[in-house]
Amino acid sequence: MNNFDVTAANGYEMNIGKFISEGVDLFKKDIGGFIVATILLFLMSIIPFLGVMALGNFYKICRKVDEGQKVQVGDIFDFTDFVTYLKFFVFIFVICFIIMIPIQLSLLPVLFAASSTEGNLSDTGAALFAGGMGIWFMLVIVLLFAVTISMYFVQPLISLYRITSIRKAYSISWKLARRNFLMILVFSIVVGVISQIGAIVCGIGILFTIPLGICIKYASFKNILGSANQKTV
Repeated sequence: MNNFDVTAANGYEMNIGKFISEGVDLFKKDIGGFIVATILLFLMSIIPFLGVMALGNFYKICRKVDEGQKVQVGDIFDFTDFVTYLKFFVFIFVICFIIMIPIQLSLLPVLFAASSTEGNLSDTGAALFAGGMGIWFMLVIVLLFAVTISMYFVQPLISLYRITSIRKAYSISWKLARRNFLMILVFSIVVGVISQIGAIVCGIGILFTIPLGICIKYASFKNILGSANQKTV
C-alpha cells in the first residue's frame, strides 16, 4: 500500500476555510505573476488539450510561488508532461462520449415517432421527448458531477507528483475523492463561485478571481496530497 492509499484509507480533513485562507495568502505573494499566467492560460485554452495541460502547469507555478522560487513567464508553456496530458485528454474525451450515449439513445423513440407521422412530431413523440430527455439529462448531469469529482486529484498528481500513468492517477484520485465526495463537491462549487465573481461584478475582474480560485484549489491539493508525505519534484 503506497502513501496515497494510506491517506485514502485513514481519511483526511476537508477544511474549506483553511484552503481559502491559504489560497488567498498564496495569491497575494505574486498577484501580477498569477494574472499574467491566467492570460496565457486563456490563450492556450483556445486549443482544449493545451488548456488542460496549461492548468496543470499553473499548479506548478503555484508550488513555485509557495516555495519562494522564481517564476518565469514560460513556465505555463512547460511541455514536460505533454504525452501524459495527451492521454488524459483522450481519457476525458472517451468518458464524455460514453456519458452522452444515453442522450443519443433517448432520441430514438422521438425520431421513430416523428417518422411514423410523416415527419411531424406527434403528441406521443413530444411526451417521450419531454420525459425521456428530462430523465436522461438529469442522469447525465449527475454522472458529469460524479466523474468530475472522481478526477479532482488527477492533474496535481500528474503535474506535482509526476505520475505518468493515467490509470494510476485516476485510481488514486478516485480513492481519495470518495472519502469526502460531498465536501469536495461543495468545495468545488464554492471555488467556482469565487472564480466567476469577477465576471459578474466586472468582466476584467476574472483576471483576479480565476487565478485566486486556482490558488485555493492548489491549497487543497497541498494539504491533502501533502499529508501522504510524497516528495514533489
